[in-house]
Amino acid sequence: MKSQAKSLTSLVHIAAWIKSIGGVETLLALHAERDQPAGFSSVQLGLFDKDRSRNAADYSTQAFSGWNTPRQMKAAMATAQQTSAGAVTLWHNGWGISWFADKDQSSRRIVCLWDSVTHFESWLSRVRHLVDGVICMSDAALADVRRLWPELPAERLQMLAVPIEFPSTEMTSPTRSQEWVIGCGGRLVHRQKRAERLVPFVQELRRLGLNFRLEVVSDGPLRETLEQQLQDEPRVRFLGWQSRKDYWARLASWDAAIFFTDHEGGPIVLLEAMAAGVLPVFPQIGGSLADDYLPQVDARCAYPAGDVKAAAQAMKRLMAAEPADVAEIKRRARTLAMRHTPERYHDAFSQFVRRIEALPRISQAATGPRRWRWWDRLPLGLISRFYPTALWK
Repeated sequence: MKSQAKSLTSLVHIAAWIKSIGGVETLLALHAERDQPAGFSSVQLGLFDKDRSRNAADYSTQAFSGWNTPRQMKAAMATAQQTSAGAVTLWHNGWGISWFADKDQSSRRIVCLWDSVTHFESWLSRVRHLVDGVICMSDAALADVRRLWPELPAERLQMLAVPIEFPSTEMTSPTRSQEWVIGCGGRLVHRQKRAERLVPFVQELRRLGLNFRLEVVSDGPLRETLEQQLQDEPRVRFLGWQSRKDYWARLASWDAAIFFTDHEGGPIVLLEAMAAGVLPVFPQIGGSLADDYLPQVDARCAYPAGDVKAAAQAMKRLMAAEPADVAEIKRRARTLAMRHTPERYHDAFSQFVRRIEALPRISQAATGPRRWRWWDRLPLGLISRFYPTALWK
């Protein structure tokens, strides 16, 4: 067993959150399950997860908060990374790489961009010297990386079809009725997801006189406010987080799904809806998986970003489409989503990591402590609010 363990490639996954609910967290759960059988010795290090009682040999959290200073965080990360010398380090969404890479003792570094160009355009150029390879989750994002970093060799850039876990039973689309069932998933937060747009969207559906029912299968800090604002609309139901079985059953009952996001790499909810044969109505935000797929699904599924009236109009047009037309749109959506299997994702991931490991290192190796900056003694919360560009310096 010892000789087998020595043959495993060592991986360290570093992410802001690992044990909470979200797309990246779902992806990391897959890695926790599949890395070792694929020939990797894998550990995961969370930066902001709060529950230290879950620390184990293959997972730990620093439990950082807005009160921590960069000086404190860098010292803690230097200690946490001492046992990972020679590993391939994967920085999910890049968070922390500019502050902590000088102590990661890695053999190679890969930055995984699970968001769109809106997230990484401002800082990617600042961390080039720390990176050996880049992973994206859409062709649109990959094109943006090529534009921002044209000298990066093609073999060091990889698009991965982010995986979804399909239900064990076959799903069937609902029998079309006069009432159109619209679903809404994703965290109920303002930042990025823009869940507050749900209210004017419902008001516009009502103004258009559409026969609809809307189910919100998620939760978050905006839920209470949204419920209060929509308390006079009995056709809107807030169902909270669902078990996996109930979630897929709910998806299978929807006619369409609505999204309000400002920037996104995927999201996974979009793929899950498409796999269930749900019509996705998604904003034209640029740089996301929706840019790859919606033109192939149907142009009527896209609407101008931030325009909830246009989103409601898109829903109206789809509701008015002929049944055969709707069935064909759903078929195309399913076909595209079914490419996103865990097996396909992890096979491509494994091949890319081994390719980067075999290529010469181009990232800057650890050369001693990062030089002191004046904000290193300030709380992270203040830095994030008043000087966010410092997070990438």
